[in-house]
Amino acid sequence: MKHLRDFDHDAVHRLIADEGWDQPMAEVTRVRLSARQQAVFWGLRVYVVAMTAVVVWAFMHNAIR
Repeated sequence: MKHLRDFDHDAVHRLIADEGWDQPMAEVTRVRLSARQQAVFWGLRVYVVAMTAVVVWAFMHNAIR
């Protein structure tokens, strides 16, 4: 595996400038979700809680035996 020191210094700077890695990143903002999307995410949360409860119940049920 090559190390950074094995590459030409000018070539690395050209790559950084060509790719735009020396520019600040775009600002990240929140996306406004529709009511349908919010309902889907709440459904996923309920599903995860229900499946976690099933796994805990199954584990406890088999641990007791």
